[in-house]
This record gives sequence, C-alpha cells and structure tokens, in this order.
Amino acid sequence: MAGIKKVVLAYDDSAGSKKALQLAKEITRDKEGVKLYVGHVYEEKVKSELVESTERPIEHLPINNFPADVVQVPPLAMEQGALDKSEHSIITHSSEQAFNNAKAELDALNLETEYYTLDGSPSESILEFSKDVDADLIIIGQSGNEGLKRKILGGVSQKVANNAHCHVLIAK
Repeated sequence: MAGIKKVVLAYDDSAGSKKALQLAKEITRDKEGVKLYVGHVYEEKVKSELVESTERPIEHLPINNFPADVVQVPPLAMEQGALDKSEHSIITHSSEQAFNNAKAELDALNLETEYYTLDGSPSESILEFSKDVDADLIIIGQSGNEGLKRKILGGVSQKVANNAHCHVLIAK
C-alpha cells in the first residue's frame, strides 16, 4: 500500500457504494499523503407523486351563527375539493445528498478529500475520471444487480475492473 497516494471512490449512495466507502475508510485511515477523490455519476431523477393533504377543505363562514350561503363572496382561487391531493416533486439519486452522506462518514478521518460530480455512463465516467486524477486505486461497490442484462452486458464494477489503468478494489 506504500505506492498508493491517490484513491478514487465511486460513490452513488447505494448499498454497494456504502460498502466501498467503508473499505476506503479502512484503507486510507492513518495514512499520510493519501488523497481521496469521491466521484458520483450524475443521474438525478425527479418524479411527481400525489400526496394526501392534511388540510381541511374550505367551508362556508358563519355570520351571526347562520351559514353564509346567501352572502355573495368573491370566487375562491381553488375549488374546495382541490385540497384533497396535491402533486409534489421528489428528487432521487441526488448528487448533493450522496455527497452529504459520504462527508458525514469521511469528515472524521481528517483526510484530504475532494468531491466531483461526473456525467455520462457510470463505468466510462469513473474510468476517465481516474485517469484525469492519475489514481493509483479505484474503490467501487458491486451493484448487486443480477439477471440476464448484467450477464450479457456486464456490471459497472466489472467494466471498471477490466478497463482501468490502475488497481481496482470491488467491495462485496
């Protein structure tokens, strides 16, 4: 491990990358001169979801204890039943959230760490990034995806291991 000074951690906040993060912590702990580069391949997704509203529907206001059915009021901006459900956008696979989770684990190490958001295909982006920073080691988690597609096309960790210019450690 004496020759390893630059370590790339492929981190996407998945179960496999969390195992890779733990390995990175073990390998870099108490090592002087080691720099850790955390790379997250951007794949932020936004989905819309209907959410039940907790607010009560708008009701007529009583005037002197009589319902105000006959009193003319300006039209409401929303229909009364429109408050039952509302649409909210939910962000998944956020780079910022992934980096915040990684920082929470890594800050205690007092290690020189840089965080980068990468674009494109995960395997190609990680390989290109590791070349750009002249990494000595790539730590990546196994995705755990099984099935025909993975067997035919290969997983991200397998592609990185087969094509990397440096050592690759796959966390299982």
